[in-house]
Amino acid sequence: MLRTTLPIAFAVGTALLISSCAQEPDPAPALPPVASAAPTAPTPAAASTQAAPPAGMDSYTAGQGQSGYQDGSVTLQVVESERFGQYVIDGEGFSLYRFDPDTADPSKATCNDDCAATWPPVLASHTVNFAGLHRDSIGVVKRDDGSVQMTVGGWPVYRFSKDTQPRQNSGEGVGGTWFVVAPDGSKASQN
Repeated sequence: MLRTTLPIAFAVGTALLISSCAQEPDPAPALPPVASAAPTAPTPAAASTQAAPPAGMDSYTAGQGQSGYQDGSVTLQVVESERFGQYVIDGEGFSLYRFDPDTADPSKATCNDDCAATWPPVLASHTVNFAGLHRDSIGVVKRDDGSVQMTVGGWPVYRFSKDTQPRQNSGEGVGGTWFVVAPDGSKASQN
């Protein structure tokens, strides 16, 4: 009798096993819905940060959303001349200057009001493109009027209103305090 019971028990066990495997498991509970925000159009300042830098230039984003930054981008690049060696110009090719009464450590811009009309500060932008400068030498400083100015080697940089053409250096030595700026912030004429 044991011989017939074993095959029957085996057959019943196999049938139960097959039937339990054939049943579909309970479905997993549904995950909660995920909230998603609709995409928004970029603001003009945000759109400007997405632009690629000009060929051969590096780029970084400087303090998005901070008060005083102008929209668009600012470009700083190094050129070379026999008179100055390497010096810094802006994106339009105009020479940049440093002012001796300013300070580099900490950065402080002292050319304000009427002075700034003759020596316009290079205002900081959300996007800074640069070539020939080390990223660590580029910075910003808050001005007395709340705007933010670019610095090179800690020195606030300016254009000279009487430079009428790119790479003109007519501001060099004015008043014994204005000098074309080198890529490290020093006076280019002394390098």
